[in-house]
Amino acid sequence: MKRVLILLLFFSANLNATNGYFSHGIGTKSKSMAGAGVSLGEDAASGALNPANLVLVGGRLELGGSLFLPDRGFRANNDATGPVQIAPMTYDSENSLFLIPQFAYSRQLDEDRAIGVALVMNGLNTEYDDEIFRYFQRPGWEATSPTGVDLYQMVLHLPYSHRVSDRLALGIAPILALQAFRAKGLNPFGAVSLYPDDVTNNGFDYSRGLGLSLGVNFRPVDRIALGLSVQSRLRMSEFDDYRGLFAEHGDFDIPATFQVGASFRLSDGLELALDYQRIYYSNIASVGNPNDIPLMTPILGADDGIGGGWRDARVFKAGIRWQYDPQTVLRAGYSHGNQIIPPNQALLNILAPAVGRDHYTVGFSRQLSKEHEVSLSLMYSPREELKGTNPNTSGQTGTLYMEQTELEISYAWIF
Repeated sequence: MKRVLILLLFFSANLNATNGYFSHGIGTKSKSMAGAGVSLGEDAASGALNPANLVLVGGRLELGGSLFLPDRGFRANNDATGPVQIAPMTYDSENSLFLIPQFAYSRQLDEDRAIGVALVMNGLNTEYDDEIFRYFQRPGWEATSPTGVDLYQMVLHLPYSHRVSDRLALGIAPILALQAFRAKGLNPFGAVSLYPDDVTNNGFDYSRGLGLSLGVNFRPVDRIALGLSVQSRLRMSEFDDYRGLFAEHGDFDIPATFQVGASFRLSDGLELALDYQRIYYSNIASVGNPNDIPLMTPILGADDGIGGGWRDARVFKAGIRWQYDPQTVLRAGYSHGNQIIPPNQALLNILAPAVGRDHYTVGFSRQLSKEHEVSLSLMYSPREELKGTNPNTSGQTGTLYMEQTELEISYAWIF
């Protein structure tokens, strides 16, 4: 299993995501519509978005990858009223060009049943070439450089889809998940941890777990399709080497999600998809617990230990699909989400400045022959800033920022 994770790290080093640490979409076609498409079955990757869709897809093998370009960091202002603060300046995270692989497969068992495999990859990364927390240190707890975190998630969906009638399909997908995490430069926080040796600089630790997703695709009339997908919380093993950093003694489950939507055929060749997604970050203590509490006694690693203070993500997605000619489909989309980081939770979120909310996308698919197809999507998430503070930095204010661009291409063999 560790070899699999090492390969994951090699191919997706310093992966960053767009709705918290989840990607804005699943599969090249959905991504080119800003992640909409829970009611559409267009490719094998849609089996991870909604397992019921797979029976609408046919036999396909899809391989691809994306170039991801994030620009993220924070600015600390010179307005602290005490010595415990972040040194005032602008901090830009290193690493700004990454490769993320993609894989999906679907197979028709018969006219009404299909199975498949789909790989989804999420995560986040920051690396600041500085001793960010040097003014937090105490004797024996000196900060080191660089400062940052790496979180990688590889989620493998195994969907099964069954067509109950001409208008209704149901789906189920067992889910296998692997995670890798490491933290660097957080040494001063060992002084307020239940497990001071398990806070930082311990290299990569690994976690594995299971979950399940269920899906429905219903077409009440010829021009309307409805879709619903629910993914359970993925119960993961604990990060033992970081049990002094994460709440609940190193627990870091992957949150439950659901996505619901509808697609409307406006005319021959033109289709509109509208989706709503919710990601339950607040239910994961290591992510949802607040960090605007005084760090005076050992609390990191406890059940009520500090987290990111994240709210649940609520994302509205809209996409257009246009059959330009028999071989070409053009797509575009826009999504908008709430701000998941409250302004008073800025302290630990300098390690994960996931403040992006808007995503603009375009893309296309081209049928090269009866057995071959290529798809492309381009996403741009404009620079988003969040101004905030935290009681642990002597009233100091600052700004988190994030801007992202992603280009993805995939190739499909159709059989």
